[in-house]
Amino acid sequence: MQPVGQACELCGLPVSCNDLDTHVQALAERAHRGIGCWLVTLNTEMIARGVREPEYWDLVRQADIITADGMPLVWASKFKRTGVEIAGRTTGVDLVEAMLRLGDVPRFAVIGGKNPLATIGRYGERASEACAFVFDGKVDLTDAQLAFFCDELTLHRVRVVFIALGVPKQDRLALFLRQRMPHLILIGIGGTFEILGPDGGRAPQWMQKSGLEWLYRLIKEPRRLWHRYLISYPRGIWRLVTDCLGAAR
Repeated sequence: MQPVGQACELCGLPVSCNDLDTHVQALAERAHRGIGCWLVTLNTEMIARGVREPEYWDLVRQADIITADGMPLVWASKFKRTGVEIAGRTTGVDLVEAMLRLGDVPRFAVIGGKNPLATIGRYGERASEACAFVFDGKVDLTDAQLAFFCDELTLHRVRVVFIALGVPKQDRLALFLRQRMPHLILIGIGGTFEILGPDGGRAPQWMQKSGLEWLYRLIKEPRRLWHRYLISYPRGIWRLVTDCLGAAR
């Protein structure tokens, strides 16, 4: 279910055509009205996983909103020439930054991530005060832990949950919480807090807009990211290409 605007079908998934500002405004409004949703920021690595693991694709398909977390998805929507194009990227990093900078930051929680409090503190007093619950320990998704998360999120009157666990774990947790706490805004954000943290850093704007942010991150952390960007990334790109070529026939 896409709550706002149109969607472009990419690799069998409806990807929202809205821009970042529209997504942020819609999420903020939903948070304050207590209308939940599960948002997935889709990238090419996830597309590659979906090819290898059909059950993962079935999991992602249950999200309420899917956004384009990479320029290849934006370009693919234009190449398909269906008249429905994605306005621009909406990444996990961009979403977190924009929401922490809102004039009225909704009460939020963070599950996962590397030292998220250090990052949140960089966005000022409003963001720090709105942070109601942080769990940065081991997430094993046992019944006891899942029950603990539900209790804590209820106790602290949380409206938005940033789930920084990577895929597919963050998606499994989001689905569980979506089913049991439908008023929550659930956003899977992967390694966002590492990028926004004191030791992180984003690629220059020209690299982001030209689809080269992956190269910037690979140069910074080659040992950790080489497999993602040199193996998984090309597989996801190829799946996008075949999807576009199939639509063009």
